[in-house]
Parts: sequence; structure tokens; C-alpha cells
Amino acid sequence: MKKNQTRHNPEDNNENPNEIDNENETPLKDEADICQQLMDRYSKSSAPQHRHLIATAAAMRSILSAESLPFSPPAYFAAAISALDDDSASTLDSTAVGALLTFLSIVVPVVPKGGISSGKAKEAVEVLVRFVGKEGLGVANLRSGVKCLGVLVVGFSDLQDWDSVRFGLESLLGFAIDKRPKVRRCAQEYLEKVFKLFQSSIVTEEASKSVLSLLKKHMHVALILSTIKSADDSKDENLLKPEHLEVLHMLNVLKLTVPYLSAKIRLKVLSELCKLTSSEFSILTRNIHKTIGAFFGNSKFEANIPEMENVIVSLASYVSREKNPVDTLISAVTLLKCAVDKLHAVESNSWTKNVPLVCGSVAGLLTFEASTASQASDILTELIRHHIDLKPFSADSNVLGSEEADAIKSICSIFENALSSSDGLPNEHVLAVLTVMFQKLGESSYIFMKGIVHKLADLMTLSGGDMSNKSDLWDCIGSAVTVIGPERILTLLPITLHADDLNYSNVWLVPILKDYVVGASLSYYMEHIVPLAKSFQQASRKVKKSVIRQDLQAHAHSLWGLLPAFCRYPIDTCKKFKALAELLIDIFKVDSLMHDNIAVAVQILVNQNKSILRSGKDADESNNFIGRDSKLELRSPTSYSKKTAAKNIKALSSCAPELLQALTDVFVHSLPAKRLYLKDAIGCLASITDSSITKKIFVSLVEKLQFIDGEGEFEKQAGNADEFMEKEQSSLNTMGKDESRCVIMELASSLIEGADEDLIDFIYVLIKKTFQETDEIGHCEAYYALSRILEEHDWLCSSILVELIDLLLGLKSPADIASLRSRLDCFNTLMVHTLKMSSLEENTKPFLILNEIIVTLKDGKEEHRKATYDILLKMSSTLRNSPDLGSDPPYHKLISMIMGYLSGSSPHIKSGAVAALSVLLHNDTQICISMPDLVSSILSLLQTKAVEVIKAVLGFVKVLVSSLQAKDLQNFLSDVIHGVLQWSSISRYHFRSKVTVILEIVIRKCGIAAVQLVTPEKHRGFLNTVIEVIISNS
Repeated sequence: MKKNQTRHNPEDNNENPNEIDNENETPLKDEADICQQLMDRYSKSSAPQHRHLIATAAAMRSILSAESLPFSPPAYFAAAISALDDDSASTLDSTAVGALLTFLSIVVPVVPKGGISSGKAKEAVEVLVRFVGKEGLGVANLRSGVKCLGVLVVGFSDLQDWDSVRFGLESLLGFAIDKRPKVRRCAQEYLEKVFKLFQSSIVTEEASKSVLSLLKKHMHVALILSTIKSADDSKDENLLKPEHLEVLHMLNVLKLTVPYLSAKIRLKVLSELCKLTSSEFSILTRNIHKTIGAFFGNSKFEANIPEMENVIVSLASYVSREKNPVDTLISAVTLLKCAVDKLHAVESNSWTKNVPLVCGSVAGLLTFEASTASQASDILTELIRHHIDLKPFSADSNVLGSEEADAIKSICSIFENALSSSDGLPNEHVLAVLTVMFQKLGESSYIFMKGIVHKLADLMTLSGGDMSNKSDLWDCIGSAVTVIGPERILTLLPITLHADDLNYSNVWLVPILKDYVVGASLSYYMEHIVPLAKSFQQASRKVKKSVIRQDLQAHAHSLWGLLPAFCRYPIDTCKKFKALAELLIDIFKVDSLMHDNIAVAVQILVNQNKSILRSGKDADESNNFIGRDSKLELRSPTSYSKKTAAKNIKALSSCAPELLQALTDVFVHSLPAKRLYLKDAIGCLASITDSSITKKIFVSLVEKLQFIDGEGEFEKQAGNADEFMEKEQSSLNTMGKDESRCVIMELASSLIEGADEDLIDFIYVLIKKTFQETDEIGHCEAYYALSRILEEHDWLCSSILVELIDLLLGLKSPADIASLRSRLDCFNTLMVHTLKMSSLEENTKPFLILNEIIVTLKDGKEEHRKATYDILLKMSSTLRNSPDLGSDPPYHKLISMIMGYLSGSSPHIKSGAVAALSVLLHNDTQICISMPDLVSSILSLLQTKAVEVIKAVLGFVKVLVSSLQAKDLQNFLSDVIHGVLQWSSISRYHFRSKVTVILEIVIRKCGIAAVQLVTPEKHRGFLNTVIEVIISNS
């Protein structure tokens, strides 16, 4: 009804134009004479109502003056009430009464607390009630009288004494259903205030009874209205009879007061409201819903089981009638959820009775338009998540027939019917609810949701497996796969191939299995999936028609490709991996199409177990690895503990050498694109393989590729392999020396994580030999391998630091970006290690590294400059976050080193150093404070004439003023302004525009006055031009 109350109402037209509507008037001051204030406010007004008010105020002041009373608000109040209570008051016309009521409504609010005794307040209320009903009073005057009533009850009555409050409260209740909106709103406002202030349980109980009495008084008419069906929900209140309007206003009063009623009365009120709730929309429906909502919104409300169940039944009946207005259906659904929540707090097992009922009524809304369906879906998913309780049983227990099982069975039946009733494919909202249901029931879905699984499968079959615009259906079936498991899913929906006619079924399920299988078993893959894949392969060989043959081969390959999915947290890794490894090695030799699947599977198995051990968390807390490869956020079996992971790693390690050998052999023969994923799998296996075995495999390969001889010495020339090697690896002999060098270096980089010092030394020697080749073939791979060694094995930096730096600096800086990035990574590790371990006086090598970095910052290729910027930031970040090891922290050493280049002779080097400092400043503005000479040193370069340097310095200043906060910028303001303005007259090289941009930034941050204060007189003209542009643009 709130909407209708704010609309213009003809009842307001009863307001006399000669009345004062002081609803929005500024309150008077309590310390000044009220009569005088009114005169000051209205003395110039010719309006009759103002003249009457001033006359009334003057009369009251005359009375106070005659009796030598102060001109205070309490005295004015007493005089006005006495005037109304006088015997002659009965002869007053409505204009005089209205003026007195208006005067009182102005006076009472400014009476100080305690200024009117509770007894006097009670008497005043009785006096006012006699006059507010006087005929001829307009709306504004009547509202003034009601306001007086409200203020007296709220502010001055004894709220601990029912007798003191009763008459005023009952009067407010009467006016709270008045036909005139302004009067009604005023009464409701003070009614709510007084209920909020009640602290006495006795008073609260009696006041609550008054509200209940008001409800019962109108129940007869309300019951009649509740049976009047309305097809048009826009019916105007003004067309209703007055007694009908009173029912609506009474429901509004209930909505306001329900939170403050006594618990006993609240239940009685709720019981009466249930009687007014029907399955069809009536003109009372919205008000009833709002009032019931007030019950549920009250934190003190204690649910009574029978009454709450009545509410749920009534609302569910209403929601089931889908022809009712949509907004009321949504409000009823929201109330249903609140009712179930309230009841659950009292009786946790109540869901078995109520959730099926609610789901049955709400499920129909899932096929409504999007907004309604979405809200219904949200509420259903919340009910499923928060109320269905699976604790009493598990998937393997015999629970059918129990109360909980019957409830779940009923809910699933409702959703199954919703699927059946869908016209074509179900919408996303139906499928979203089913997905949540699968997730909630988990393995128990196999018991309760078989029918739903079959219906979803029928929908997929009807679609012909075409998944365009069917991602929600895909995800829904995927959630079933995840929680039920592939074994049971394939029991319900078997993938079959009939050898006689080559018909097959349910192959559409394979891509879903690939995305959603987790926590399955390796044995099932080997014993069921592999034979199924082989049957498709065998069938394809018997078919002459190429289209059918290719189709069967594709299905066979997709079944083989389920291997990575079955390797996501399998439950039998420690028992079955050995058998799987033997199978994979055999497949490696005969099926090149499986190489990528095997490589991914190996990575998943190794990484997920290592991740659990490394993080110290169980699988359910550490499943990031699988999350990247699935559309659903896959669950990990809770049984996948650290202990399980340790056993799995042991099993994986025992078979790793054979797999490592197999992958290495394939790696050598593979194209570069294929080597990328093989290399990652080899790295995983090498990390869990004994390093001596890894070295043996690697050395054997190097020998086969004729990189070293049988004695372990490096070959100077590419010689012929012996007869045995030629027989075993004839294809390797055809590989050129250059190609073999790249393959060896690429493979070496993947073996580094788990390598011991012996293997690292061997790889390092190979790297040096590769760098000695003048044709630079293999350098990219060698750089990367070296960067990985330095990153993983910092002991090498400590043992041969100088040799490493000399090795790199002795090489020409590479032209290709991949090699450059790896070279810069090496420099980063060496630089950080050097700055942490030694002083610059002891070791000058860092300057040689930094020199190359600065030179590369000025490289003509943008990608080279960006790579150098990135490594500089990485270096500074590492040093900044490292603990200080003395008075000269490593990070400060780096800054000081770069600043040293500012005094160099070459403008190219100077500008490079400034560019480097600009990068560091942008990333860390604190260097201006920690290195106080930094800014002044760079600004001093503005005195030079080198264009390259000036450009770099202006760029640094722009970064400075952009990055610093205004308060920090103030410290450098004078130096910055004096420095840059000397280049403001030079238009060449864009100097003038660069200075303009700097000034604009500074002015925005520090203000015009601050900049003008430090600007030299000769540059004021230029500054004023900049200021004018800023002002005009703004």
C-alpha cells in the first residue's frame, strides 16, 4: 500500500486553503519566545491561516502575561490545552480549533524532556481527542492534532504504565487507518515510534492486544475481500469502499507493529493472516505478503511449528497457481524460503516435509521469463544447499524407505517432471538447479537421480551430440559425472559398439568425461576404457568406407584420450600405476597420437601429488592443478591425503626411469612443437627420479647423438657411430650436428629441477661447449638451460660466480628475443646473488652486467627494451624484498650503481641510466626519499646540451610528478619547476610540449598558487598560458 499512499489522493482535497500545513516547516527554537518567532515568520503574510495562528499565539501570550508566567514552551502548551479544555471551548468554531491545534503542534515538539508530566500528558491527550474529531476540520489541522497526540504519547507519557499510554495509543491506532493519507501517515509514524520504545512486558502485551483487536475488528470484511479474485492487479484503491480501504490500512499497521508485538500475540496475528491467504490473487495479497515478511524480518520472531507449516502450505498453494501476478509469486517464493529457514532453526528435520512441498510449488516458475526463473532458481538452490541433510545415510547404505530418502526421492521426482515438461531443451535455470542437486547429493545421486540422468542423456541424444548453445546441459551432465563417477555413469549410460552393424551409442559422453572425471580409478581405465577404445580401432580396420572408418578411429582416439581425466586424483595410483606405466610405454612405441595425452597424464599424476606434499594440505585444499583443465570446479576425494600422496610419489618414482627413457626416446625424434609438452612431462618424471639414473639416460642420449665419445669426452668432430649404435639408433645418425645440439640443450633444461650436482656439472659443461660454437645454433636453448640452473641451484653461483659472469659477458648479446630473455634472467640471478653476497669494492663484475642492461634499454627493438625493463623490475623487486644485510642494503646498492652512470661521458649511457631509474621510480616512489640525492642528480643533467639526455630526464620528471603524492611532490617542487622551465622555449624534439604536460600534472596535484610561488619571473608568461589552457579545458 505504500505506493498508493504516496500517490495524490482526493481525500487530501478536503484540506482548507486557510489552514497551515506545517509538515515541512522549520521547527521553532525552544529558547526563544514562540509567539515572537511566529510573528517574525508570518507577520508579513496576508494569508488568513497565518493571521489566525498569530492571533492565537498572541492570545496565549496575553494569558501568560496576565498570570505572570514565563513565555516558555511548557507554559504555552499549558495555556493552549486549558483553552481547549475550557467550558467555552465547545462554542469555538472549526477555524479557532484548527488554529489552536496548529499552535499546539508547533509548541509540543519544542517542550524540553520532562517539561510535561505523564499525568498532564494523559489529560492533554483526552482533551485533544475530543477536538480532533470536530466536524469542519481540514486535513492539515487534523494532522496537527494527531501529531500532538503522537508527541505526547511518545515523549511525555509513562511508557511503563499501560493506563498512561492506553488512550493515546488506541487513538493513534484509530487514526492509523484513517482515509486521509497525511493523517494516516502521521499516526503510523508515531505508532511505530511508541511501539519501539516499549520496554515493559505488561505494556507490550496490552498494546499488542489492542493491535490484535484492530485486526479482529476488520477480519470479517478482510475475509470477504480475500475471496474476491482480481485479474487486474492495478485496481485503484480509490474505487474501493471505505471499509475495504480500512482493511488495507489495517494490514499496513500490522506490518509496522509486528516486530514489536508480544510473542503470544504475534502467533495469533500470524494465524489470522493465514486465514486471509488463498491460492488465488486478491486485492489483499500484496499487503498480506508484506505483513508476513515483517514477521520473518524480525530477529526476535520464534517460529511455532504448526503455524509455520500452515504458512508454508498457504504460500505453496499460492505459488502453485502460476496465473497469479508474477511479482506476488516472487514475493511468496521469498517468504517460503524464509519460512523454511525459520522452521529449520527450530526443528532441523522439518526439511523432509517442507522442502519437497516448496520445491513442488516453485519448480513451475523455472520455465517463466528469465528474471522470474532466475530468482526461482536461486531460491531453490539455496534450499537444496542449506536444508537437505545427507548425514543419516550414505550411498551404500540401505536407506530407501526412510523419511529422509523419501523426501529426496520426492524432490528428485519433482525436478524430473520439470525436465519432462520442458518444451525442447530445458533452460539454464532448470539445469542450474539440477547441477546443485547433483553436487549436494554426491554419490547418492546414483540412487536418487537415475531417472534424471537418463532424461538428460535423452536430450543429448536428441540433439545429435551438437553442443552449440548447450553448455548448460553439458555442465549439468558433467556435474553428474563428477559426483557419481565414470564407473556408475557408464553403468547407467554405457558406451557400446555393435560389431555386426557398427552402430554405437552414447559416444557424446566421452568429451564430458574428459572434462569432468575426477577421483576415478586407473584400473577402470585399463580394464574398461582401453578395451572399448581397442574395439573401435579393430572395427575401423574392417571397414572399407573411409568416412565410417575415420569416424570409428576418431571415437577410438577420444576414448584413449580419456587417460588424463582418469589421472586426476585416481584412487588406486599406488597399486595400479606400475601396470599403467607398462601400458603407456607400449602405447608410446606404436601410437604417436597418444604422446600428448600420455605427457599430460604424467604431469597431472606427478604435479598433483607433489603439490599436496609441498603445500602441506590435503587434496581438497590443494586442487589448483586440475582446476585449470576443467569447466567445472572439480572436487578432489577427501581421502587423498598427504600420506596417500607420499605413497603415490613412491609408486610413480619406482616406474619413472622406464617412462623417462621412453619419453626421452620419443622426444629426440619429435618436431619442435611436440617437444614442448614432452619436455614438461620429462621434467616431472626427472624431478622424482634418482638423479644418477637421470644422468645415465641423458649421457646415453648424448653419446648416441655423438656429442661425447664412449669415454665421456666431448667430440671435437662429428664422427660415425659404432656398428651397435648405428643398428639401434639409425635414425639418430641422420640428425645433423646442429639439430642434435638444440635437442640436447632443450632436453637438458627439463632435467634440472631434480638434478644433483653431478648432473648439473655435466649439463653446465654441455652449455659451455654449445656457447663455444660460433654459429650460435643451440644458444637459445643453452641460455634457457643455464637460466634454469641458476634459478634452481644457487650453489653454482657461489662456487663459480666469476666464471659464470665472464662466460656470459664473453658472448655477443643475442638478436633473438627468446635468447635475450634467458640471458637477462641469468644476469638477474647473478646480479642479485652478487649484491647480496659482496660489496661493490670487492667485486666489480656487477657493473659489467649493469652496463649491458643499460645499453639494452636503449636498443632499437621495442621488445628488447621491454624485456630489459621487465628484468630490471624483477631484479629491484627481489632486492627490495630481501632482508637488509647491513647499512648498505642490496637494493640501495643497485640504485647507487645506476646513479654512477649519470656522470659517464657518453650521452647514450647517461640517458640509459636515467631510463633505468625512471622504471624503478615508477615501481617504487620511496627511492626518492631513501636516496635523497637521486632527484637532484638527475635534474642537474638538464644543464647539459645532449638532446638524448634531456629527453630521458624530462621523461623521468614526468614519471616523478605522476607517481608521487602531492605532499611528497612539494619537497621537489621548486627544483622540478626551475629545472624543466628552462626547456619550455624549445619546440624542437617536443621539449615544449613535454614541459607543458609536466606542468599540467603538477598544477593539478599541488595547485596553481604553489606552482606560481616557485616559478621564476621570466617564465611566468609560459606558466600563465598553461594555466589558461587548463581552465578553459575544465
